[in-house]
Amino acid sequence: MPDALTPGMSAAALVRGYRSGALSPVEVADHALELARAVQPRLNAFITFLDEDARTAARASEQRYRREQPLGPFDGVPVAMKDLVHMAGVRTTAASKVLADYIATEDAEVVRRLRAGGAVILGKTNLHEFAYGPTGVLSSFGSCRNPRDVGRMAGGSSSGSAAAVAAGVCPVAVGSDTGGSIRIPAALCGVVGLKPTYGRVSTSGVLPLSWSLDHVGPITATVEDAGLALAAMSDFTWPSPGPLDRPLRVGVCRDHFFEHLDAAVRECVERGIRLLGEPREVRMPSIRLSAAAQSLILASEARAFHQRWLAERGDDYEPGVRNRLEAALEVRGVDYVQAARLRRVMVDEMRAALEGVDVLAMPAVPVPAPPLSATDVAVEDGSINVLSALLQNTSPVNFTGFPAISVPCGETDSGLPVGLQLVARPWQEAHLLAASWRLEQLLGASRMNGIPGRRGQ
Repeated sequence: MPDALTPGMSAAALVRGYRSGALSPVEVADHALELARAVQPRLNAFITFLDEDARTAARASEQRYRREQPLGPFDGVPVAMKDLVHMAGVRTTAASKVLADYIATEDAEVVRRLRAGGAVILGKTNLHEFAYGPTGVLSSFGSCRNPRDVGRMAGGSSSGSAAAVAAGVCPVAVGSDTGGSIRIPAALCGVVGLKPTYGRVSTSGVLPLSWSLDHVGPITATVEDAGLALAAMSDFTWPSPGPLDRPLRVGVCRDHFFEHLDAAVRECVERGIRLLGEPREVRMPSIRLSAAAQSLILASEARAFHQRWLAERGDDYEPGVRNRLEAALEVRGVDYVQAARLRRVMVDEMRAALEGVDVLAMPAVPVPAPPLSATDVAVEDGSINVLSALLQNTSPVNFTGFPAISVPCGETDSGLPVGLQLVARPWQEAHLLAASWRLEQLLGASRMNGIPGRRGQ
């Protein structure tokens, strides 16, 4: 490889290298595939490798750069694909024995768009079975492990996608997010995770978990890469990041979002908010009810999708996932309707909370990556169930469909990453990314200037 290539290089840096001739898409793809296989025994991030397809796409990309005719700002970028996204001729397992031999016949819309932009898809990544869980532990192909500490969770459900990016295998991976499945693993692994506005990225060709809550989005090495990836995956137009002309007004809702926190997470997040701009207290009176209502809708819709497979192949599910799906039979129709009514209320309350501020800010996940076998995690006020902790701050944003992002904002003393979640108004991803880019730059400047703080700040 040319000396210019460094592990974990961003998509934007790779494309600059291709354009200048300092980097080769073929050599970058070869390096990425080699690294993916090298870290696989430690991380278990992939289910299927696509060496031949990736090298074919990389050779085509290299020819385009030689002719000075790249397809766009994503041409030649290595990408990992969550294994519930269909790719024609490739198996889609959803990390389950139920679909262990299923071969997709068509590309999902997000795959079609990425291929049209010249992306080099390396393989299909591990996940929490059928995307129904925030830990990444329950998979028929074995647990995915966190690159920062292989004894800890990578987060779920897009565990392999986040682990691949955090390990430097590729700068971009595709994930899905129904209750936090992009932002949770991004926060626990120390990378960027963007959940766009509901409907921004097509879910066509992506196995559903909950039709009314599912989102598709990127997990990336940098905020700039998240913007480039979202533009490649949808009709979003990404303006180049640049300085904002004033400090941001940052809405902070301390009810719910700042409860049951690890002390180090609180310290990192509070400092990130102060760097970002002026904190302003906001309220969402119904926020405490939203997590239960979101979970109820998710469970009902997931059960509906899995009804036939549960009846015919129930023993092929991971027991923890099967138990959650079977428990959904207890949900009554009247409860689903009441949860849907509350969703309308929460949309209005979140919209009102954003009046007069630029973004809302809160911890993406209240705790750092838990041990793989954890059932409870320690927080400032005692302990909390690990599933509740991981989903606490992300699921309300799926409930409303607003765009949200997790950006690394520091580390605990033991080197575990902390993510700061920012939320913006619907369809305002450009504004959300600009605020996130500002935070990323400020945190980088504070590190260089030696401002006191926890590791990684």
